[in-house]
Amino acid sequence: MHRFIAIIFACLSLLSLGCGNHQQQDDILVPGDTLAISLSEYFDGHGTPNEQMLGHYILARTYAEMGEVSQALDEFQKAEACADTTATDCDRHLLARVHSQALLLQEEKTESAGGLIWIVGGLVFLVLLGVAGFLLKQQKKKKPQQQNSQENGIQENRIYESDVYLRFRDLSKHPLQSISRDDWNALEMAVDEYLPDFRKKVDPNHNMKDTDYRICMLIRLRFALSEVAAFMDITPQNLYSRRKQLLKSVFNIVGKPDEFDALIQE
Repeated sequence: MHRFIAIIFACLSLLSLGCGNHQQQDDILVPGDTLAISLSEYFDGHGTPNEQMLGHYILARTYAEMGEVSQALDEFQKAEACADTTATDCDRHLLARVHSQALLLQEEKTESAGGLIWIVGGLVFLVLLGVAGFLLKQQKKKKPQQQNSQENGIQENRIYESDVYLRFRDLSKHPLQSISRDDWNALEMAVDEYLPDFRKKVDPNHNMKDTDYRICMLIRLRFALSEVAAFMDITPQNLYSRRKQLLKSVFNIVGKPDEFDALIQE
């Protein structure tokens, strides 16, 4: 039944994609995340390159509709990787759609809200001097903070050069290799050494579950969500739920998992 539903939905999606060059991009059927994940997994195991690309494209659109921008971008990248551009039957129309929507989503993610510009006129010379004096005092106060910030940046760069970080990078490229307890302990020690404030931020009482703290570390070190799920041996949907729960338990915020990622990486 699972496979039958996947095939039926794929056929409907293909018909939707093939209705003409003037079709709007939002005409593609967007399923629930569970069905989209099942469809993608089915085509990854049994489909052609075009079907695999379609499966990841539909899953990317589903995550985008859910507001899961990071996971949507991951799926767009996977869709692009599935395309066999050397084949004569390569669905270049779908590939172009993957490119354009991934670019649009990336622009939306990095777009920062512009602040309002207030024009203050009629300031007298004494007020200008007062403002200048205040800024000079603030600049002097910020010098130690800037020095600390630079030192923290140097420390963070060192963890990306550490053996354990490179070990996990290598493991991400070889998913069949298992992660030992020693690997996790080494990563935790490196985080404590190079990012000493991180544990105070997410687990000040040292009572967080090992699995949750490992998720926090991996996201802080900017591993892709697909890599985090593979490391933790859980599904993307389970990772989605854990991040949402951690947002509440760590930061006391009810919101989307992307918000948790942003706070962890600050």
